[in-house]
Amino acid sequence: MNIPAKLVKSSLSSHSWLGLLVGGLMFIICLSGTLVVFYEEIERWEQPVAEENVVIAPQVLENSFNRYIASSDTNVTEHMYIVFPNEAIPRYKFSSDTEGRYVNQDGSLGADAVDDLTNMLVGLHINLHLPVNIGIVIVSALGALLCALIITGFLSHPSIVKDAFKLRSGGKGRLGQVDLHNRLSVWGAPFHLMIGLTGAYYGFVMLLVGMFALFMDGQTPASVTETVFPAEPALENQAPVYGVARALETVNEMSPDGKLLYMLVHDADTDSRFMEFYVQQPGLLAWSENYRFDTAGNYLDTAGYTQGAPAQQILYSVYRIHFGNFAGVITKLLYVILGLSLTVVSASGINIWLEKRKYRDALNLIWPGVVWGMPLAIAVASFTQVIFHLPSSAIFWGGLLVTMTAGLFLPGRDEVRYKRLLQRLTTAVLLLLVVAYTIKFGNAAISPAGLPGLVVILAIATVLFLMAKDRSRTALVYRQMRH
Repeated sequence: MNIPAKLVKSSLSSHSWLGLLVGGLMFIICLSGTLVVFYEEIERWEQPVAEENVVIAPQVLENSFNRYIASSDTNVTEHMYIVFPNEAIPRYKFSSDTEGRYVNQDGSLGADAVDDLTNMLVGLHINLHLPVNIGIVIVSALGALLCALIITGFLSHPSIVKDAFKLRSGGKGRLGQVDLHNRLSVWGAPFHLMIGLTGAYYGFVMLLVGMFALFMDGQTPASVTETVFPAEPALENQAPVYGVARALETVNEMSPDGKLLYMLVHDADTDSRFMEFYVQQPGLLAWSENYRFDTAGNYLDTAGYTQGAPAQQILYSVYRIHFGNFAGVITKLLYVILGLSLTVVSASGINIWLEKRKYRDALNLIWPGVVWGMPLAIAVASFTQVIFHLPSSAIFWGGLLVTMTAGLFLPGRDEVRYKRLLQRLTTAVLLLLVVAYTIKFGNAAISPAGLPGLVVILAIATVLFLMAKDRSRTALVYRQMRH
């Protein structure tokens, strides 16, 4: 084709910027997803002063919840919750769609349920803080793109598996990035493909339902949806007083080995309200089996998520598979390691592309601002949210925008120097967060709720500090000392 040179040049520039945008979004989603594996532990760390490891009798819990619902201080929304204790966050919690309180041993309301930082990280991973209907489709599209990249990566590099096990050492520059990218891509491919597929599911599930309906005689998207996700019971004249104790007794009889997750009141601001108990079943990946009751505690039905068709059970297992919410802490740690490997693969892919180009431009300085600016933006947002309760989402995106552009004004425009500067700044902010957290929460900071988080933050700060060291200068000093 006889394409004008000017058009070719502008198209190449557009392609480069688009590639950086996709790579940057993929990096943000992968890193935030790695953190979100421990979202319950992060929520616990945000508020270390709440009472823990308490056992509240069903009737006491019922009376307390009804007082909470009836209180003029409670904003009753469409959904109201009782969250039951678990290993990650051993607390009872009452909440609405907008706020919550932890519950003390005697049933009285305790500390505010502070989870803004947790919600910021979860929202960043699931929908990039965009309107949900838009953001979740973009994130799911990137999940589908990840699957395509994995498949085409293997097809376009016939020797990738063999090369991944050569374990070459001493590779620098582009060679080192290629080795790192290929090895982690091969070793983590099953996990990466699973993450891409399950991530794509969330935004495209309704599209898939419509496709299934087209190929099934007498079915419509609505009928297929009702088969996979059972319709809610139709009730009227339900009082805003909840027979929690009676319902709990029935749940325990029907699922004596089940693990109570939470109780959700649907349509709590209308007279068609009803209770639904989410109970995880031992030995199954499905998120839960759901038991429904009217507000008096009379049993209505069971959703059947663990007893329905295999396809239904698989679909209801996607969440736990995607986030590693099974088999305890060991699985979470494995997901963090594999999630970090996928994050590195995302970053190294762009690094290879930048190294391969025959020229340098603004992209070479913007990209370090994404990769090393994101940890700094998260650290700053965590500090301002946990210590001062400032809006973390706006601070995160504002901080990331600053790091993406600040490198363009750095004397010398050296991306290596800029990377080390961002690593040092992140180290400083993390250390400041540890100090401020300890001062704010006192003894609670070194409690089982607070101490693990501080240890992790200090470990991350140490790693970043070591990474930020100028190795060439260190080697020079060492040689000078020897002579």
